[in-house]
Amino acid sequence: MRDFNRVRADAAIKRALVSGKPDSAVLQQQTCLRCANTWWPRRPKKPLRCSRCKSPYWDRPRKLKLAPAPVAASFSRAALQDSVRNDLAKALGTSQPESGGLADRSLVKALDVLKAMKAAGRTWQEMAERVEREFGTRLDKDQLKALVR
Repeated sequence: MRDFNRVRADAAIKRALVSGKPDSAVLQQQTCLRCANTWWPRRPKKPLRCSRCKSPYWDRPRKLKLAPAPVAASFSRAALQDSVRNDLAKALGTSQPESGGLADRSLVKALDVLKAMKAAGRTWQEMAERVEREFGTRLDKDQLKALVR
């Protein structure tokens, strides 16, 4: 009676006995190389996918991505930044940035620019585009109105 209870409790043994082919019906515990899940398959043949992560590549180890090659050391960081800044200025149609350093991006300068544009009768859209282009800040109409008052 004890043997019967053991067979009934262990599903893998029960499956091997039911199939009737002891050599080919030996079930082996499978381990997923992706999520490290361990399980007993339902049939003696190789499972199609992992029972936990559902990966069809459960029996293949993950391939590690190689790190990207470092940028050539012949470029200095400052030269690269200047080159990108000049290219962006040309693409956006703005004047070339000052060679002495960064342009004035203070709040006082932004307020002066906005008040001058309002006095000239520019639209809120034009004002927002210029603030974004020159100061790198996106503002909506209500925010621009609050600053110009």
